[in-house]
Amino acid sequence: MSTLTSPATLGRAPGRPEKGWVNSRALRWTAVIVVWAYSVVPAVVETALIDRQHYKEGKTASNPLVVALVDALSIAVPILAVGLLLLMLLFSKVTGESLLLVVAPGLVLAANELVHGREPTLGLLITSAVGTLLVIARVKPRDLGILGYLGALVAAAAIALSYLDPSKVFISGGSETFEKSLTGTSLLSGIFSNANVFGMFLALALPFAFTARRWWVRWPLIGVIAWALVLTSSRTALAGAVVVLAVIALSRVLPQPAFRVAAVVGLIAACITCVRVPLTETDPEAYTFRGAIWMFNRDELGGHWLFGLGAHWYADNYAMLSNALSSAASHGHNLVLTTLVMGGAVTLAAWAAVIVVAFVSSLRDTDRRQQAVGVAFVLGLVVIGVTETPFGMLGWGPLSSSAVLPLFVLAARHWIDRDDRAQFAQAIASMPREAMSRSALRAMRR
Repeated sequence: MSTLTSPATLGRAPGRPEKGWVNSRALRWTAVIVVWAYSVVPAVVETALIDRQHYKEGKTASNPLVVALVDALSIAVPILAVGLLLLMLLFSKVTGESLLLVVAPGLVLAANELVHGREPTLGLLITSAVGTLLVIARVKPRDLGILGYLGALVAAAAIALSYLDPSKVFISGGSETFEKSLTGTSLLSGIFSNANVFGMFLALALPFAFTARRWWVRWPLIGVIAWALVLTSSRTALAGAVVVLAVIALSRVLPQPAFRVAAVVGLIAACITCVRVPLTETDPEAYTFRGAIWMFNRDELGGHWLFGLGAHWYADNYAMLSNALSSAASHGHNLVLTTLVMGGAVTLAAWAAVIVVAFVSSLRDTDRRQQAVGVAFVLGLVVIGVTETPFGMLGWGPLSSSAVLPLFVLAARHWIDRDDRAQFAQAIASMPREAMSRSALRAMRR
């Protein structure tokens, strides 16, 4: 039977040894891959089955097999998270603060539905379930390097298919030419239904490619992601990628105090821009007609700033939005405005807390490489959020593995690291001096 070890930590009593699989690298990597696949597998299946040459956003229905797969995963993942939670309470401990932080956005959004007189749906709790799974597995920032490899793998596959079978990775949408293309060709969408989505997927994976220690591994990963990113011609994603590269570069040329000041200033500037641009824009044609979407969303939101219009408002009113604006109006094209519409200021505050804690935790990292990667990711995410909604709050969308997964891991790290340090110190204190070899200490840190 587990005991309450502190007001913030549930599970294993002090001095009780953990099982070998608890807090293991295998468990952490498995959790990351499972959560990543939850986002990507449905997109891969749809890529294989859909006729992309005639696909039109908002008009082409999803394949029934993909819908069934998403529904099955939406049930399986919460069950897996709850099952692991119960198991870990018996054999290990769960860091209470980390758990509360990552489940709060989903729970607040679900509870907010009661304000609108509607019962919460399972999809609203998916982010909380995934956050619980990541905290239980005690996934650490260094484990996120997998996302760099996976992102490069998807990018390489898309580039290869652009030569071998272009119909699978280019979406014509009724036209073979696009004014926004940087290369003069169709826009590379990869496994996703939109080039902007693929671009954001790549831009958010880019910082984690820098975690590779060997240069001859790191630079090919970066190169293939950058190549595919240019082929998407997604200006929003390219802006995010430029910020990521700038942060990485500054981390290598600035002393630590100066880098921290620059990072804080950068986050403040990015957050102000993310709030100010959509709430003050008055030109409908601004930012490739995003101005019209922002103005329409502000008018619809009206005085409902505290609780918003409901989590399902975009889905319930898509016909009206597409007729009044365009097929791209399924969200607010801004992270702040979309969150306000769906869940109001209460939900925005929950997500803002996650973002700020993730940034601060990354900034305090003593490993300069991990520090730069974490800060670059958070700043890149906020910059992308100025003109796009980089992740969905309803269910687990195609970008959730690129945006929410690392965001939750970075936000939860402080308390997980604290518990790991305490456990490490306790193990050292109880270890015979002759057993303190370097290899034993390294194994304990892992």
